[in-house]
Amino acid sequence: MDLKQIDQTLSLLRAYGAKHFKYKDDDIELELDLAAQVPNDDMPAPTASHLTGSTQLPSNHDTNDTEDNEKVIRSQMIGTFYLQDEKELTKPVIKVGDHINKGDIIGYVEAMKVMNDVTADASGEITEIPVDHGENIEHNQIIVKLK
Repeated sequence: MDLKQIDQTLSLLRAYGAKHFKYKDDDIELELDLAAQVPNDDMPAPTASHLTGSTQLPSNHDTNDTEDNEKVIRSQMIGTFYLQDEKELTKPVIKVGDHINKGDIIGYVEAMKVMNDVTADASGEITEIPVDHGENIEHNQIIVKLK
């Protein structure tokens, strides 16, 4: 298990509210205890739906405005980003040039075999989608640019 995998595991544990994680194989033993950490208010509170079905996650609490009045929407979790709720791309939810409103579903992030809705936290016209359908994304990575 490398540092990137440990970081991804830590982010997933925080996202789902897990307090303890233990991993062991032939080469490594890793134990993480998050019980003493202060909860992150940016992450949704854990619920049963996180484990059993689709959930809705805010795409970003910190929409950034740039000089050109451009807004960006960032991922709130690590996972695989999809432009529709299926792995085979046939009808993307959004495309460049579309106008979206705050609260619209703009994509999905698959994490731990659960498809999570990603919703827009700002309204505007999509100018760029810097991530591809099926691409692995990191926490706080830009997934949509708006004007």
